[in-house]
Amino acid sequence: MFKRIIHMYGLPYEITDQREVEVELEEGASMADVIAAMKAKIPALGGPVFRTGEDRLEELYKFNVNGHLYFDGMDFQLHSGDRIALLMPVTGG
Repeated sequence: MFKRIIHMYGLPYEITDQREVEVELEEGASMADVIAAMKAKIPALGGPVFRTGEDRLEELYKFNVNGHLYFDGMDFQLHSGDRIALLMPVTGG
């Protein structure tokens, strides 16, 4: 087990008023593992950010792991030392 700080931007930050959350994860944790750990710490993210009743991202959100973007339907294996953030892509005109 290792502790990982997950940075949050956009709506996740607005919902929680927190820039980061610390969770405990197993080596090789998947996206679903990260989401489950985050929902356990911050239940308010369930629904608007994470799909209700599932350990999946809502359509507009992504994780950034070491500079690589992961949307719902993609997966990763998180390791000690990896940097991770939860984001909502934004477009402007």
